Amino acid sequence: MPISKANLGGMDQLVVMYQHHLQRLQRGYEAVMATRQLDAIVVGSGVAASRNRFDDQFWPLSVTPAFAHWVPLQEPDAFVVVRPGKKPSLIRTVVDDYWHSAHAPESDHFWSEFDIIEVKPGGAKAHFPVLRCDYITRDPLGMSGGGINSPDLVAALDALRTVKSEYEIHCLAEASRRAARGHRAVERAFLDGDRSELTLHLTYLGASEQDDASTPYKGIVALGPHAAVLHHSVYGTRPFGKTDTSLLIDAGAKFAGYGSDITRTYARGGGAAARQFASLIAAVDGVQRKLCEVIGVGMEYEALHDQSHTLLAIALEEIGLLRGKPEECVARGVTRALFPHGLGHSLGIVTHDVGCKPRAPRAENRYLRTTCAVAKDQVFTIEPGVYFIESLLAPLRADERKALVNWPLVDVLKPFGGVRIEDNIHVLEDGVRNLTREAFAPDGGKFVVSRATRREGAEPVMPVRKRSGAPTMGPDELEKGASAPAPTGDPDLDDFI
Repeated sequence: MPISKANLGGMDQLVVMYQHHLQRLQRGYEAVMATRQLDAIVVGSGVAASRNRFDDQFWPLSVTPAFAHWVPLQEPDAFVVVRPGKKPSLIRTVVDDYWHSAHAPESDHFWSEFDIIEVKPGGAKAHFPVLRCDYITRDPLGMSGGGINSPDLVAALDALRTVKSEYEIHCLAEASRRAARGHRAVERAFLDGDRSELTLHLTYLGASEQDDASTPYKGIVALGPHAAVLHHSVYGTRPFGKTDTSLLIDAGAKFAGYGSDITRTYARGGGAAARQFASLIAAVDGVQRKLCEVIGVGMEYEALHDQSHTLLAIALEEIGLLRGKPEECVARGVTRALFPHGLGHSLGIVTHDVGCKPRAPRAENRYLRTTCAVAKDQVFTIEPGVYFIESLLAPLRADERKALVNWPLVDVLKPFGGVRIEDNIHVLEDGVRNLTREAFAPDGGKFVVSRATRREGAEPVMPVRKRSGAPTMGPDELEKGASAPAPTGDPDLDDFI
């Protein structure tokens, strides 16, 4: 249902939060303009891009992120004009189009905060400032005068997106709630029977009330060995054909231009291998929770990434996947063969949001997207994983590190592809708010891990949903302290542990 001021509640909280967001954004832009001696900054939404020069179809518009930072409007040829000390202007290009439907905003909370100017196609430039003005837009065609996407201006405006306003946190939390509905529906469909990846993907879209074009990114829906492909999005169209298998789903949703990014992994089946894979899910989920507990203002994100490898090595030794000492497995690159990507990334208007990578990571962390110090009101993902990727495992098998890995168990788990658990984290002054775990909670309450909570040793726990006859399936079914089911009851598999 579209959201309007009428159904926001008595205090009109979204409107108030948005007003404060714009006031903060105005101050940030004014500081940038003062530094650059500018009279105005014009931010354009962009134009629809052709899918193919030999065809007449166009991609759905993905607006310039700086434009989305100001206004949740997905319209081509729209412009926000920002001047010091003045109400921002919103220039809209109005087209009488009976071929296509306009993309209507789902909320009307923003209109009154702008001076609205409506023009015919090609008429926007007449309303641009004529003095010292710079431009930010994904499509600079036809613009002239002033700087266009100047790198130092882009960097200065990107920096304004590293710390989120209360309004932005609200939007990200709503995006997580929408995504959680889709994840729950896919979990049920996967556990209830054999479905194709495409069917599960469409189930997600339906339950989260999105189409492909409106999602923050193309969802990853990976059954069995496909979960070893980090960004698998070429969906199989036929049922998988196996009772005992796994599902990794990495999918998000949007609200008012802000997107969530959530990953869950599930095991299906009662066989020994499926039960052992469920124990791996439990181990990775435990690592993920512990990482969320240790996040604090001022710590370096790369140090948190390093800690994830230490915690993962300990967990994998406990379930028998690693035979070497945890510190040796980390030092000799074993964990990086199993967990090759970065721990997470900034989240906001775009999935891999900007401004939180002020320097390159160390060589062994080359895929890490975040290298800044953790700050209050940042939002980023925490997403450890374990994958059985043959091209990365082969070097371990071939050299002296072979003795550090339980290869028979690797071979048993390899058909399940891999595990990833990803939550969206809002940094507080004294802990974190887990936007993802609270989105899965039936009561809708905030899921906060504070330093006081950690000192007392009490960890917030998601409610447990149990199914008769079903093994532990995924992170949101794990009870506090759940660990690997050992022994499995299968003499052959127990020999691997």
